[in-house]
Amino acid sequence: MDTDTDTDTRASLHGQPLAFLPHHQEEAEQAARGIGGSLTMSRALAESAHGLTLNEARVMMLAMRCVDPRLTPFKYARNGYVKVRVTAAEFAQLADMKVPADGYTPRAAYEGLKAACEKLYERTASWTDGKRKVHMRWVWKATYHEGEAWAEVCFAPDMTQHIFMLGEKFVRYRLELARGLRSVYSTNLLRLLMTQKDTGYKTITLEDFRASMEVPPTYRYADIKRYAIVPAVKELNEKADLLITWGETKRGRAVYSLQFKFKFMTHDSLDDQALEQARPTEATQEVFPELSA
Repeated sequence: MDTDTDTDTRASLHGQPLAFLPHHQEEAEQAARGIGGSLTMSRALAESAHGLTLNEARVMMLAMRCVDPRLTPFKYARNGYVKVRVTAAEFAQLADMKVPADGYTPRAAYEGLKAACEKLYERTASWTDGKRKVHMRWVWKATYHEGEAWAEVCFAPDMTQHIFMLGEKFVRYRLELARGLRSVYSTNLLRLLMTQKDTGYKTITLEDFRASMEVPPTYRYADIKRYAIVPAVKELNEKADLLITWGETKRGRAVYSLQFKFKFMTHDSLDDQALEQARPTEATQEVFPELSA
């Protein structure tokens, strides 16, 4: 990209309503190709309660997509801080918002990205590790650049070990699978199923399912089934290139565990091509200048 041209374009658009900010050329080309890249996270993080709204989950999925998980965090910054860029155009793609023929990004994409950044610092993922209850911030800073159609997301230092392949227990799946999902329960269920993508079979106790899906504590099983299982399975079957069936196991009269069987409708594997798609580009990968000397 011609940097001077890009700067001039941004300056000339300053002050215009968000709905009138167009895609930049490379973003328009990316939109035509669809959402590329993959997400990588530790198994502990994949099975945790993420504590995110749907828009916040979209931003974090896009941020994780920017990272090449095969590299050490020190490739990004000396002390392990990782900073990436998420654009409104990418947000619109993941949310499957319709982009007009003139190429302008929908206003809702800017509003969703901005709203997500306002609360991300307060959000924590949580899980149980033996007798310990772990709570971990997602970011140490999330900054929406008003009028420039992008946000800067800085991962919390402790989170980096969970988004890079620093151990053997990691989960990886294509970002495209989450495109157009309208429920945070759907994104949570997708993440849980991907912990067993090699077997196509996931069994989980109702207690663990309740925690990972983040259903309200007041929900009875009938409520969980009605709001967090049936519609999530239906949406994933329709939008995520998956065919999912599920069942339940009881102890006495109470449901004790859930079983999910699923298969991909097209080929999905952890291969060199999928890894290559996750490689950050100059447009998305950044490090702290003051730390990269």
